[in-house]
Amino acid sequence: MEKLYNLFTYGTLMQGYDNPYARKLRLSSSYIGKGYFNGKLFRVEWYPGALYEPDAPAHVHGEIYQLHSLEILKELDEYEDVLEDEAAGLYVRKVVPVRDGQGVVRDCWVYLYNQPVSDLPLIDDGYFKIRP
Repeated sequence: MEKLYNLFTYGTLMQGYDNPYARKLRLSSSYIGKGYFNGKLFRVEWYPGALYEPDAPAHVHGEIYQLHSLEILKELDEYEDVLEDEAAGLYVRKVVPVRDGQGVVRDCWVYLYNQPVSDLPLIDDGYFKIRP
């Protein structure tokens, strides 16, 4: 499999968030720009969870980063609670086609929510907002 060096984030790893993992991502990557993929975005608690749905009319909006190496993914997997037993993890890391601001589709690693969403509020516009 071809190594992927693009990461798409739509929550607490985006610019404007100040946590150790967001800072580490900024130091370990180059910001490409804004992007989106087809799917739905939910508010889980103080963080969001996204589902990729290729045929969904709705979009999940976020940011694309080009990673300098894949080493940071180990730390981000831990932050996102990605587990070896995929079914038990809060998120799973999958490759999703993301459309950038110029309309170019890039394959990106994305952390997708891996738990039931039936009781979670939908974020209709697909943008996770920074809370004051």
